[in-house]
Amino acid sequence: MASGGDGGDRRQHPKDLRHLLKFCIEQTISEDAPGSSGVQEMTQERRQWLSEAFSSMTRDPIEDMKKCIRILIEDSDSSEELKQNALESLTDMCESIDLAQDFHKIGGYALLPHILQDQQQDIRWRAGEFMANLFQNNPYCQKAALETNLIPLLIDVIDNDPNEDPRVKALYAISCLTRGFPDAQKAFTTHDGFSVLMRAMESNIQRLKTKAAFLLRDFCIQELSNKDILCDMGMVEQLVGMLREEHSSFHEHLMGALLSVVTDHQRATQECARPEFELREILTERIAYLEGKEEFMEERQYAQDLLKICFTPENQEQIER
Repeated sequence: MASGGDGGDRRQHPKDLRHLLKFCIEQTISEDAPGSSGVQEMTQERRQWLSEAFSSMTRDPIEDMKKCIRILIEDSDSSEELKQNALESLTDMCESIDLAQDFHKIGGYALLPHILQDQQQDIRWRAGEFMANLFQNNPYCQKAALETNLIPLLIDVIDNDPNEDPRVKALYAISCLTRGFPDAQKAFTTHDGFSVLMRAMESNIQRLKTKAAFLLRDFCIQELSNKDILCDMGMVEQLVGMLREEHSSFHEHLMGALLSVVTDHQRATQECARPEFELREILTERIAYLEGKEEFMEERQYAQDLLKICFTPENQEQIER
């Protein structure tokens, strides 16, 4: 993959013959500008670049994917660098929705459990990133992932991988798999997915905590019945309890998640208003503490909204009964 930075020739190879023709026309126009001396010998650098560009246009991406799969799953003698490069190539190719679907059609999903459980963490986190790339905005691949039963494998990585990056990327893959796909959301909750998110938010990995809070928020926004599940599990109390911990930037995302739970859900608001939770005091103190701190303006607004929603006269009356 081409990388950013300073210096060097950063031109990308055209994606197809149409783009290659467009590039050549543009180059011809620029080189035939007034004052040019006509025909000039092509430089070695340009000759090499055009050769590589034409070569890339005639390669079969399906065969390239099969080669990468063989490197990752069959060739035990493959070096770590070669395996990483193969996985990066697959990720690049499957940015195309059509090629992502072709990856499944050639049996590529059999590779996924292997790379999720690879001995090298650099392969495991790239596996999560690759899977997120496959599933994102691709209903065909989301359905294929569900049929392949990948959710339990991803949950195991989130809960148990000894390294940070694979856990974060596996949660990212879950997010892409479930977004806009109710069947995958239901499967995730069936596998006790909300407990997985709670454990992630209780971890000491900031990126994992933040992604878990965002995903919890999305689940509540996308499906109202998920809020009933959270109430049944006692997660409202757990979320409130986390607000008692020493203040950190994570609390903004935690407040946002809690706000999504209580919005338009009377049972959750009544839970939050229970006197033993002391949420009113927590929110009041937090609003005062964050006053004038611009970097926490959004969190302060969440706290104000929670106070307004949860502590209405109607809720207080219900609790007193």
